[in-house]
Amino acid sequence: MSRKSRTALYAVLAFVLMVLLILSMAWYNGVNPFHPRTRMYWLAAVVAALYISLRGAIFVERIQYRRERKAEEAETPSRLSANVKDRMAARKARVAAARKKEGK
Repeated sequence: MSRKSRTALYAVLAFVLMVLLILSMAWYNGVNPFHPRTRMYWLAAVVAALYISLRGAIFVERIQYRRERKAEEAETPSRLSANVKDRMAARKARVAAARKKEGK
C-alpha cells in the first residue's frame, strides 16, 4: 500500500469516527444537528473534524514511515561492527549504492 493511499485510508476512517462521535453527542444532548438554527454550528464541527482527521492521518503515517525506514536501515550491517564479515557486508552495500547512484 502506498503512502498516499494509507494516509487517505487513515483520514477517511478518522473522519467517519469523528462524524459518528459528533452525531452521537448531538443525539445525547437532545439536539437536532439538521435543524436550520443549529445546522451551521454542526457543519463547522464537521469541517473541524475533517481538518483534524487529515492532520492526524498525516502525522500517524509519517511516524509509521519513519519506523519503517529505521527498520530497513537497521538491517544493513554497520561499518563500525567488531565482526569483519559485517564490515565487509557494509562496504559492499556502500559500493553497490554508490554504483547505483552513479548509474542514475
